[in-house]
Amino acid sequence: MENLENQASTLFGEKEYAKALELYLLMLQGHPKNEKYAISCGNCYDAIGDKDTAVKYYHDALKINKNSEAAMLNLSTIYYELNDFERSAEYARKVLAQNERNIAAWQNLANIAFCNEQYEDALQYYQKMYDYNNNSYIAMVNIANTYYCLGKYVLALDFAKKSLAKHPSSVMAHILAGNSLNAMGKYEKAIDMYSRAYELDNTNLELFNSLSDAYRSNNDWENCMLFAWRYMKNLPEPTNAEHLNFGYLLYECYSEKSAELAKKYAAKWLKFFPNSVIVKHWGSALTDGKALQQSDAEFIRETFNSFAPEFEATLADLEYQAPDLIFEALSQNLKSTLFSKKYHILDLGCGTGLCGEKIKKFATSHGLIGVDLSEKMLEIAKGKHVYSQLVCDDICHYLENSEYFFDVMVAADVWTYYGDLTKAFVRVWRSLSPDGLFVFTFSENELNKEDFFMAPSGRFVHSFSYIERVLKSAGFKIVSADKHILRNEAEVPVYGYVVVARKPPLNKQQTQG
Repeated sequence: MENLENQASTLFGEKEYAKALELYLLMLQGHPKNEKYAISCGNCYDAIGDKDTAVKYYHDALKINKNSEAAMLNLSTIYYELNDFERSAEYARKVLAQNERNIAAWQNLANIAFCNEQYEDALQYYQKMYDYNNNSYIAMVNIANTYYCLGKYVLALDFAKKSLAKHPSSVMAHILAGNSLNAMGKYEKAIDMYSRAYELDNTNLELFNSLSDAYRSNNDWENCMLFAWRYMKNLPEPTNAEHLNFGYLLYECYSEKSAELAKKYAAKWLKFFPNSVIVKHWGSALTDGKALQQSDAEFIRETFNSFAPEFEATLADLEYQAPDLIFEALSQNLKSTLFSKKYHILDLGCGTGLCGEKIKKFATSHGLIGVDLSEKMLEIAKGKHVYSQLVCDDICHYLENSEYFFDVMVAADVWTYYGDLTKAFVRVWRSLSPDGLFVFTFSENELNKEDFFMAPSGRFVHSFSYIERVLKSAGFKIVSADKHILRNEAEVPVYGYVVVARKPPLNKQQTQG
């Protein structure tokens, strides 16, 4: 039997798990009350990827010995790997009830807390590991990472350096030290630490991203874009959010440092990811803004679905003014006394409801409808309880097929995703009641003399003369058009107009006819 055990152990060590399993099953069949054989069978099943069967054998070992520390620890670990954190913690605590010095059980508890973003608890458990073994590299590097997540960068750096003293070739410890230095504004030292990690592993995607960020902070755009591009092209399948982040970085590079550098990487981006609607849109905006007449509907949907969770916080940082400007325009043109008329209002491109919150007071109890392409944005708008109806649709398609007529239509920064506005304004006119108001903002084209132009930001800008001409052609009369700062981009004010246009009363339309 001892010879079989040695053979099985050797095979397991050589990663011949299936062959080792045959021997352990044979030994367990002959000695069904041997917990060690049951655990070994579980280990083999775990190694070949059959975790459910591994769990069964670990439980069998506990039936043989209800106090088996090894079986309980293995159950804690495998449940953690299966994302069953509750059971993992349960068995980790059972291990610690028997042996408080079991470092692996403390690590499981710490990892669970960390995954749940309970960083203070995670730190407490990792500290226990360190207390019982202050030479543990795993404890040090995890303490460093947890301190970093808590924003305690000096302590994070201290433990990252302790990790490096024990494991000088640790890429993770170098990255953590670099992240801490970067967060403290010590960009050159961060770059030095990342560069040492790069010498150890020049394929690490997290490292590419960290280097790009540090070079950006240090105003070295050549290297920033070099590593950002390495990150993008080596991703197995970039998400929409990752494409958007790269697009924002290109725009920042264009605005702050080098238009030519941004165009160079935008061209690479377009060539490497020809099927991404986000890349097609933003890459074209940076390389040839005149080539685009409209934003692709799928681009708008995917962009705002990805952007939805951070949308309102980002706009607050940009000092976004459009909802307030539209509210002021309506206040000047609609009566708002206690007994004044309430209106049937359509909020075009309503997003998360920022405009709806402002203008609800003007609408009837069931008269505020919002339409937007992004279902994720509409989910947030729904939670505000300001709209009687929310519709997920392209606004032009909705207007073509809607049976409603509206007293008022508003559009806050919607036309930044439309170049030619002729068809859109005609459809708005058709769905407005006689004497109805159309109130909207648009960004002014200050880049050239074109009627409209796709700016490097990926947004359309329009000339005032073009807006005036298209409104008149659709049948509107401009009531007012006031120039304002609509928001900031790259810390630069974006100027535009808030426009109030009116559809003539029915008798005026007949007279004109």
